[in-house]
Amino acid sequence: MSWRQRIAEEAQQSYPHECCGILLGKNAPDGKFEVTEIRALPNRIQGEGRGTHFEADPLFLYQVEREIEGSGLEIVGFYHSHPDYEAIPSREDVENMVPGLVYVIISVTREGIADIRSYKNDIKC
Repeated sequence: MSWRQRIAEEAQQSYPHECCGILLGKNAPDGKFEVTEIRALPNRIQGEGRGTHFEADPLFLYQVEREIEGSGLEIVGFYHSHPDYEAIPSREDVENMVPGLVYVIISVTREGIADIRSYKNDIKC
């Protein structure tokens, strides 16, 4: 199963809540990227806000960075779902984008995956 299929499946399983995770792999000098592994991030937000917001645990991110240190892998980006909303970055998404990283957004509804789009520096790629 491809990484895109795996994150689509995760988005469907998390619905109506947001899912989020880390894309691990390698960045190429030409701006392209290769994803070889994904890591789901637990959402620290509880209750109703889980459907529209996601907060990652910084300690979890740190642990992943330590784990891949020296492995040749790097964090190439992040993915998250937008339940019942388009696969376009929200204002909050844009404010939190780190230049150079890829952001994959999955639009998911009760019926399934509506769209998957990738962005880098707020530009669709």
